[in-house]
Amino acid sequence: METINLQTTIGADGHIRLDVPSALPPGPADVVVVIRSAEPAVQPLRWADYYGRGKEIWGAEDAQEYVNRLRDE
Repeated sequence: METINLQTTIGADGHIRLDVPSALPPGPADVVVVIRSAEPAVQPLRWADYYGRGKEIWGAEDAQEYVNRLRDE
C-alpha cells in the first residue's frame, strides 16, 4: 500500500477534483478520502492575551484622577 498526500479544493458544487501523479500505474485502486479543514484551528483567547490592549486610548491619563472625576460628576 502506498500513501500519497494530495492537496485539493472542494468546489462550490461539492465535487472534489484531484490531480493524480502520473507515476501511479493505471488500473483499479482502492481510495480512502479523509477530509479535514486546511485552516488552522482557532485557539480561544485568554485574559492574558488582552493585557495592555487599548492603553494608547488612555494615554497619560491617571486612573485615579479619572475615577475621581467620574465620582465628582
